Amino acid sequence: MRVHTQQLREERKLSQGELAARAGVRRDTVSALERGKTQGIQFDTLARLCEALACEPGDLLILVEVEPPLVLGGDVEDAIVRERLANPGRRIDGPSFLQALLDEEAHAAQP
Repeated sequence: MRVHTQQLREERKLSQGELAARAGVRRDTVSALERGKTQGIQFDTLARLCEALACEPGDLLILVEVEPPLVLGGDVEDAIVRERLANPGRRIDGPSFLQALLDEEAHAAQP
């Protein structure tokens, strides 16, 4: 979920500072919300922004689909193992990773 203030703010010809003053929040709060640099929003802040922008919470909140994080174990790990077994080839894992990178860099640097 993301807070979508920038477009509404710009449609109302407000600067971040003006919106912040009308909503009774700090300008850096408005900036962080617009840049997606927040982990959430308090209901009070949401209500203040809605009042200042003359909108409803549904106008400000946008559902953003994100891919779930890769978690090893279960079906996800099984799928990774099946894919690797089905496509054999050179794989660099674990301690050999750094050495392989160094070898590739040295090889690429040769004329």
